[in-house]
Amino acid sequence: KKKKKKKTTDAEMSKEEAEEKAAKEKQRAKRQQRSVFVLCAVVMGRPYDTPPYIPEALAALSKHSFEHRASMSVRDEVKRVCSEFKRTHTDNWEAHKRQFTQEQLEALEDVVSTPHYYA
Repeated sequence: KKKKKKKTTDAEMSKEEAEEKAAKEKQRAKRQQRSVFVLCAVVMGRPYDTPPYIPEALAALSKHSFEHRASMSVRDEVKRVCSEFKRTHTDNWEAHKRQFTQEQLEALEDVVSTPHYYA
């Protein structure tokens, strides 16, 4: 039989383990923020056309909009960029929309649509 590894709770961690965990989380958050901001800049770099990489970039960004570990600045920037993309592509949306898969369109809509709390 294999022994199950006991998951350590925050209360059971030593001070050093807790500090190491906090440092790793801080590094992860910084990497996430840098990556998201670079991807946002890539999307915003082509404000009125839709190169082939943009749908995939927007789908990747959308995942950070709802991630509970993402900072508010990351979530807000993702929402701002997705909304700005949709706004700048409204005039010719039918043509731009054809470059997206259904999943990519749904991911974009999830970020830019206002939730209906009464539904």
